[in-house]
Amino acid sequence: MAYPDENIVQTWLNTLDGLNIRIKKMFGCYCVYCDDEPVGWLSKDCFSLREVGLSYLPKDLKRPSSGDKIQEIVIPLDYYHCEWLRRAVQDTANLRKAQKEQ
Repeated sequence: MAYPDENIVQTWLNTLDGLNIRIKKMFGCYCVYCDDEPVGWLSKDCFSLREVGLSYLPKDLKRPSSGDKIQEIVIPLDYYHCEWLRRAVQDTANLRKAQKEQ
């Protein structure tokens, strides 16, 4: 993984403005947290969102199979402006938090 350019990081962060987001450099990229839950990674120009089974994501995004070691959905920079993205990040945080509480 490679750290994204600061302009790209800012583009993604602007998209998520209003959510409780923080990022942390880790493993050559940025880990993205929403409400203190790790929800994905920023690397190069992509955002990799953790797979939690959201049904409303665009069909053209490649989803991992249940047996795949990495359970993330790679979202190219072209999607940064999409209305569903903020909801997907917040829903991912909420579902991950609920899974921990079970």
